[in-house]
Parts: sequence; C-alpha cells; structure tokens
Amino acid sequence: MARTSKALEAWRELNDRQQGTLAVIFALDQETEQGRRQGAARGEYDNRPASEWRTIDFAHEPSDRRLFGLTTMQARLAGKGWDNQGNGSTIAALAARGLLERAMRGTAFGVMHQVRLTRAGRAAARVGTANTPGGPRKAALGERSWQVLALLWKADTRGEILKWGYSVTVEKVLIAKHVPPLAEFVASDGGGYRITDRGRDFYREHYTAHAAAHPNVTAPHPDGARAEPWPTEADNRLARLARTHRALGRAWKEARDQYQAAAAEADPKPPTGIAAGQREQYERDLPAEVARLLAERAQLWQDTARQRAEQAADDTERLEQLLTDAARAWAAAALHGFNAAVTGDDPLTVLPAGDDPDEWTEPRLVPPAQTGVHGLDDDAGRLYAAAVGTPRKRRGPAPKKRRGFARPPQTPAPGTPCAELAQWLTGQLAGGSLVRRLHPNRLTTDIPAPTDQAKENQPQ
Repeated sequence: MARTSKALEAWRELNDRQQGTLAVIFALDQETEQGRRQGAARGEYDNRPASEWRTIDFAHEPSDRRLFGLTTMQARLAGKGWDNQGNGSTIAALAARGLLERAMRGTAFGVMHQVRLTRAGRAAARVGTANTPGGPRKAALGERSWQVLALLWKADTRGEILKWGYSVTVEKVLIAKHVPPLAEFVASDGGGYRITDRGRDFYREHYTAHAAAHPNVTAPHPDGARAEPWPTEADNRLARLARTHRALGRAWKEARDQYQAAAAEADPKPPTGIAAGQREQYERDLPAEVARLLAERAQLWQDTARQRAEQAADDTERLEQLLTDAARAWAAAALHGFNAAVTGDDPLTVLPAGDDPDEWTEPRLVPPAQTGVHGLDDDAGRLYAAAVGTPRKRRGPAPKKRRGFARPPQTPAPGTPCAELAQWLTGQLAGGSLVRRLHPNRLTTDIPAPTDQAKENQPQ
C-alpha cells in the first residue's frame, strides 16, 4: 500500500501535459509487452533484455518531418494536441523526477532520441491511468470477447441467434480456443451465431470475474434483472432529467435565434457603397404612391419585428432560467446517484422519481464521493468545481489547437457547467458500469449445482 501511495503521489505532482505524456509512453510500453506475450504464445521468443525492447523512439534529430515523418509517440501526442516544441521540456521534466530514462541511437541521417520508463514511472502511470481500484483485474476472456459472449447470451434469452455473417472474435476465440466451444455457427434462419450449452455454463460461472474485469461492457446478470446491482430504473430517472434538459436547451436556442432574427429585421442595416446608390435610384424612379406603399410596408415590417423581438426576448429570459434550473437539477440528481453507487446504497432512495419544475429550486450540489480510481476522482472533482463556480486552474500549458478551419466562438448555453457534470456522471453510472468497477463483490451469481446429465457431458 505504501508503494501505491508513493506512486500516486508522484502522478499527482505532474501537471496535465506531463501526465498525458507519461500516459502515452505507458500505453506504448504496455502494447509492446502485450505483443511479446502474444509472440511467445505463437512460439516467437524475443531474447533481448527489457532495457532494449522497452525503449521507445521519441523524436528524430534533425526533425524534418517531410523526410523522417512522425514517430508513433509523436503521433499519439499530436492526437492530444501536445505535438510541439514543448515535448522536449516535458520529457526532461519527467526524467528529472526519475520517471523515465533518456537514450538515443544513430540513424542514417542523424540520431533518434528515445525514452524508457523506470519502475517508478511505470508504477505512477499504472495507478494514474487505472480503470479500477487496485489496478487491472484478470479474466479468462478479453473485453471484446466478453462483449460478444454477452451479446450471444442476450440473443439466446430472446430465443434468437446473433445474425452476423462472420465474426473473427467468435471464430478465433469463442470457438477455436475453447473445448467444447462457447459458440457455434447456425446456417438456418439466414445464418448467424448461437451460444452453446458450454457457453451458457461459462457465462454463468465466470460472470463475476468478467463483469469486474470489464466494467464498461454492459452484460446482463445471468440471474435476471432483479439480481443486477444497479437498477435500470435509476438510469431511467436520470434519462428523464437529461431529456428534459435537452428539450429545454432546444427551446432556449430557438427563442434566442428568433430574437436575433427579429431584432435584425426591426433595425435593418442600410445598404452601403454601390448597393446604397442603386437603392436610392430605384426609390427615386418609383411613382409617389408606390414609394409611399413601400415605406408603409417597411415600417409595418419593422414594427411587427420589434414586437416579435420583444416576445422572443422575454421567452429567452424565462427559458434561460428554466434551462439553468434543469441543468442543476440533473447534476444534483446525478451526484446523489454517483455517491450511492460509490457507497453501495440504493440509488432509488435518492434519485427523484420525476422532473417536476417545481422541484428545481436550487437543489444542493453535494461533492462527489471518492472512488479510489484517480482518473475518475480527478475528472469528477474538476467538473464539480466548474459547476459550483470555482473552476480549477490548468496545470501546465494548454494543448495546442489543431490547424484547420476555425469555427466562430459559440455562446455556451445557460447552466453548461452543471450539464457537463451531469452528463459525465450519468455516463459513468449507465448500465451499472461504476458499480462493476468499485464493487465486484456485488456481482456474484447463484450458480446451481450441475445435474447428473451435465456432469456426464463435461470434458474429462
């Protein structure tokens, strides 16, 4: 525990850019390690020392990218907006903290600068990017394979097959790597895949381990909806608040746009330049009666536009308040649901059963509970701080904006910080993902004892 605390402390001392860079290096390090394991499984062994195969190319010197292109690390950093001259300083700062080592190798045209994580750097990145408390959890199937098996289970409960023409995951993993196979191809009814008896037993027996290891996969509990640790009604209640907020947001935008259009018509800008001269000549050429009709019509148009603008302005002001209240109500409910998931309480006791506007009078935004997952806690704290009006300062330089068409800045909708917090919290709770992350002990299944016939069919 002391080692984990030290690693987390090292991670928290980094600014945003340093954390992002260390996370990229860690991801590349783990991908290389995974590739070596897969190669060993195929009988392809790499006898190089770890100091060699864990070394990652960072940047070429000279840095003419038209000739040398980007390294994988630079491409990953570019995806985060951090591919610029500041990368060298970031690497130097991480090396000074003992989180990575620097090296270089010669090339035909110069040198390639390289980086390699130290044990301290790997530990800091692992705890900083962990998806679950205590680090990754082990399971027999990978995330994609477990997701497909869950789809097969759901189709089977509906009395259907999974109508896929061909699936690499099913063929290479669920069939080829298991004896008896967990799935089978069915040629009838247009063709598709079906879970086997062994697949059903495997799903039930290993549900707890896989649901805990892959919390982002929505896999139904084998004992039915009543055994789910997170009730569907909790998602439904948050979804109602979200729909109300979205509808109000659309109504506010329509009223605002109508106000702007009507205000422009009430006070039109006179033409200038050549257009002004052409307009004046046109009006001089009109008979007096027609010119009078034109002026009266223009005046009426402006008067009615002014009335429409006044009505739209009043509506916009009222909708702004309703939208702000709705965002706050959604955020308050989502915070209560989030904290219930963290503490293991029943969310239905704290989530509102409806979204009556009369209940939107300044609900309290309780602080989010600590999950023990640093990434979650950091995001929750940052979004909560913005929602309550005390946004955190950025740590380190901001990511560089990508080149391209610059969109004009848009006015954020009223209550946007609360809405962003609510949307993030709702996403974490959806389908019980957060419960699976934090409370794997609540995922247990009531596995019945196999019958005598089932025992006879089991492989020896």
